[in-house]
Formats: sequence, structure tokens, C-alpha cells
Amino acid sequence: MSGIAELSAKRRRGRVIRWVLLLAVLGAGAAWLLTNRPWEPKPAVVAVESVTPGPASRVLAINGRVVPANQVEISSTVSGRIISVAVAEGDEVATNAAMLVIDDIQQRGAVVQARSQLAAAEAQRDKAQTDLERAEALRDSVSLKALDDARLAVETAQKEVDRQVSMLEQEEDLLTQYTIRAPFDGTILSRGADPGQVVSSSTPLFLFANLTTLYGEASVDELYASEVRRGLKVAARPAGHSEVIEGEVVYVSPRVDASTGGRLVQIGLPGAGELNLPVGLTVMLNIVVDERDDAITIPRGALVAGDRPAVYILENGKAVLRAVQYIDWPSDRLMLTAGLSGGETLILDSKLVKAEGALVAAGQ
Repeated sequence: MSGIAELSAKRRRGRVIRWVLLLAVLGAGAAWLLTNRPWEPKPAVVAVESVTPGPASRVLAINGRVVPANQVEISSTVSGRIISVAVAEGDEVATNAAMLVIDDIQQRGAVVQARSQLAAAEAQRDKAQTDLERAEALRDSVSLKALDDARLAVETAQKEVDRQVSMLEQEEDLLTQYTIRAPFDGTILSRGADPGQVVSSSTPLFLFANLTTLYGEASVDELYASEVRRGLKVAARPAGHSEVIEGEVVYVSPRVDASTGGRLVQIGLPGAGELNLPVGLTVMLNIVVDERDDAITIPRGALVAGDRPAVYILENGKAVLRAVQYIDWPSDRLMLTAGLSGGETLILDSKLVKAEGALVAAGQ
């Protein structure tokens, strides 16, 4: 009997414990319900910032290449076999210095022949002039026709002399073209000619440039092409260099290349020649398109997806839709032109707001 009583007592204690645990759970649940009130709508916690006017700028960051102020591809105007090449790639060459000589023996012969023909024409003219002088001296005994014929012979002979002078000048000018000379002070960027090579006017011989003044050249996408103009400040950094060159836009192409959709611009790089920058080196260009002292900017994520640009403003615990206008620019923050004036509390991530009028609370 004692065993049965003991078992009964254990069962009663177990029931009491279960009831106590159940009451505890119910009490905790009731407390949570009273505290959290799940039947009531809860505000979404969002990050915000106070809209404040301040200095801001729009910068167009693009990559360009270093180019010289003056660069030409030199070829020959005559055909022939190269006799000698006096310069190599990388050489600095002064204006009018001989760079390459083409075999000119045939052309020298043409010059000699032209001089001989000129001498013969001059001799014929001199004889005609002597005959005219003799006829004029014997005017009383010479017919008018003979006198006119003598004058005509002098005029014809002089015309032939003039023609032969012109022919000689042409042959001599052509002879000078067998020696290729530097058109200006510059550096040989590349050489495509060797002794013994036969060349024509279509054969590129040298790529030649003046490296004293260098520019940064780049193509601006047509989306932003209308924003670029001469005189804009540019911070340029050549690849592999820590120095930043303060330059400016010095040239803007009047057209957009239809094949690339880009507008060519050139940036002046003062002092770049002293850095010994190679032509073709990549240079990072930060073109300052716009600077304002009291601009209002917003993060791109604050824009509400829709047909018209808008943002959410936090007012009295609710999200209020506000229409805005902005300048579309490739940056994380956008510069507004209308819609906010300062002092508003801007919701930074519009995706966290379900709709206008939704309850929101500012988070950390």
C-alpha cells in the first residue's frame, strides 16, 4: 500500500509542475502580446539623413592616352631604293636634318640634262638677240618683214629659255625629295625603313612627333558629351605615376563620332614633357564639369522607381513622396535641381518603403 501511495504522490507533483510551467508560458506570452501588440502595424526602420546644401561638384572620370602636340607620319614622295638611314627610333632630330636618302642617280642625270637644254636655249636666244641687233643697225637696208621676223625670233627664243628654266627648277626640286628631312624639331617614334629597301609614296618611313608639349586625349561618351567644353579644370594622373597634373580642356571636337558614340577631347598637361611620359601612356582624367557652393545632393538609392523622379521624406513618422529633378551623372550621389530645399529628412533607401504614407522610423 505504501508503494501505491508514493506513486500517487509523484503523479500529483508532476501535474502541479506541468500546470506551473503552463501558467508561466501563458504569462510570458501575455506579457509579449501586451508589449509588442502584433495586431498593430509596425513602422519600417530606415536610414535617413538631413538634407543640407553644401559644396559639391560633378566630375567626369575617363581614361585617355598621352599624345604629342604635333605628330606626323613621314613617307616619300618618290620611289626608289634606300641608300642610307641616318636616324633610329628614339632619336631626337632637328628641323631639316637629313633622315634618309633614296638612290637619286637617275634624277641627277635628269638635272644635268635639264641644265644642258637650258644652256642650249640660252645660246639660241643670245643668237636671236644678236641677229635682231644687227637688223636694227641696218634698218635702212633691211625690210620691215625681216626686222619683224628677227624680233619674233628673240621672243620665241626667250619663251623657250623660260620653259627650260621652269623644267630645271622642277627637276632640281624633285632631286631634293630623294633626301627625307625632318619637318620640325622632334623625336622618331617608330622607323619602318632600312637600307636596300625599295619604297614608294605609300610606304610609311617614320612616325615623327614633337614631345615638348604633351596632351591627354580621350573620347567622352555621347551621354555626357554636351557637358564638356574648353577651359574646364582637369586633374590628370598618368599610369604608374603618383603626381597629379592640373590641366584643362583645350580642345573639344565639334562632332560625335557616329561609329563610336564618342566626342574627342584634348587636355593640356603642363609640365608633362618633363616627366618623360611615353606617347600612348594611359592617363586618368577627372574633368570637373560643374562646381557649386550650395548644392543639394542625394544618394542614388533614395530615388523611388517610377515614371517620374521622386524621393521619400520622413514626416511625422510617415513616408511622404516628394517629386524631384536631378542631373543624371555617373556617380553615387546625384545633384538635385528642384524638389528639396534643405532641412528635410530624406529616407536613403526607397526600397524599404512599401508605399507613400507607410509608417517609418529613423534607424541608426
